[in-house]
Amino acid sequence: MVQPIKISKSNNFFQINNEYVTFWGNEIVAKRIKIISEIQALITKFNFDTDEVIEISDDDTFSFFDQVYLKLPHSKAERYESLIPQIKSLVSDEPDLIANLANICAVLKYTMDGFFWVGFYLKQENTLVLGPFQGPLACTRIQIPKGVCGKAVAEKRTIIVDDVNQFPGHIACSTDSKSEIVIPVIKDNDVIAVLDIDSDSYSNFDDTDKKYLEQVCDIVSELFN
Repeated sequence: MVQPIKISKSNNFFQINNEYVTFWGNEIVAKRIKIISEIQALITKFNFDTDEVIEISDDDTFSFFDQVYLKLPHSKAERYESLIPQIKSLVSDEPDLIANLANICAVLKYTMDGFFWVGFYLKQENTLVLGPFQGPLACTRIQIPKGVCGKAVAEKRTIIVDDVNQFPGHIACSTDSKSEIVIPVIKDNDVIAVLDIDSDSYSNFDDTDKKYLEQVCDIVSELFN
């Protein structure tokens, strides 16, 4: 028996059970184009507004489950595989760096599980200065090589921390942060920024995150003049 599926809409994201489908304007962006018309049809049929939750059951549940839900990217790797081309498309026609970094933060935070805080720090001499981010209040400046971000810059490598409380010299911007991954943005062999992501769960990040987030940072590096 297929359980009823709940759909809610908030800002630029549809949440289908625990899966997020991102969209901009009237166009829903998904890896598999066929699901776009199906989701749009449901949106039209049920005509729901921001933050309203609708429950699809009976024949609609079976139809939606078969035609849409099973085609959504569910695993972490699948979500990243769907996300990378979306990010490339999102920044391709926008010349403004801050706008692009802001949208990338939003897409990452609302697509991946457990991303409590997502943001960029931009390198200015020996300091990392807070850039666009999604999440609660953050530290404004970080001296290199302090903290996870500073170490990632100093060592020019991605750093994964399973428990931030066990990381020597960790800079605690929020007590809700439990694990962290920091990826350097490198251009012409110099670190120009870092992508910092915190989770409110321990051991939330692994080599899959490292692989795909480094691809995201490769895209970001091309945005800098």
